Amino acid sequence: MGDRMEGKVCIVTGAAQGIGAAYACRLASEGADVAIVDLTRIDQAREVVAAIEAMGRRALSLKADVADPGAMGEMARTVVAELGRIDCLVNNAGLMFDQLTATWEQFLAVNFMGMVNASNAVVPYLWEQRSGSIINISSTAAFPLPLSGVFTAPEDAPAPSVFPHGYGLTKWMIIFQTREMARTLGVRNIRVNAVCPGVTMSPATKAVVPQAIVDRLTEVSALRSTLEPEDMTGVVLFLASDDSAKMTGQTLVNDAGTWFTG
Repeated sequence: MGDRMEGKVCIVTGAAQGIGAAYACRLASEGADVAIVDLTRIDQAREVVAAIEAMGRRALSLKADVADPGAMGEMARTVVAELGRIDCLVNNAGLMFDQLTATWEQFLAVNFMGMVNASNAVVPYLWEQRSGSIINISSTAAFPLPLSGVFTAPEDAPAPSVFPHGYGLTKWMIIFQTREMARTLGVRNIRVNAVCPGVTMSPATKAVVPQAIVDRLTEVSALRSTLEPEDMTGVVLFLASDDSAKMTGQTLVNDAGTWFTG
């Protein structure tokens, strides 16, 4: 338990379970009151709320669709009414469970526009108070790695179809948008940064990513390791707190040393 977020109010989307729940609990452990926003798994938020309240912090559970701008506006108004202010938004909600079946339009609506909608909902409050931190959760899936031996095709295989890779492409779009938002909002001391988790063994990863790919990514990582949800929380806490008061427009990669920035 610490006090790096004492007196601050954070919103974490997609926080009913997995990495989002870990973000919410870590922020609360440092003194923040936290609003947990989720849609399809909101029933699971009870455990997250209980964990936060056990730390002596306030927690708010809200069922809302990040793809709906109106719902995000109502979410932000409710957070301010119930918790008094907004200091930090963690844009974590996204499609991954449905990675094998979701359409490009669905990935765009949730993974990218969901981040835009939630940000637009909270920015007026941050703008008025002239401070705040927005943390956009991207992914190392935005940077495809040449994993030899994992993807092969027989000599007589037919030509594949070319289509947008919904998950990875929207995660790259988040990085671009993060930089644009940082330039636009910095005039009011609103910081915007992105985080790229590597292979993090959340329920979504376990449900979607084939074990052969997990094993190969582990093998090529410098630390020969995957991540657990809790391994990502320190990066988010850093970006949410005043420890990163002069950092904006940046993308932090935490992936056990699989992808090195140039």
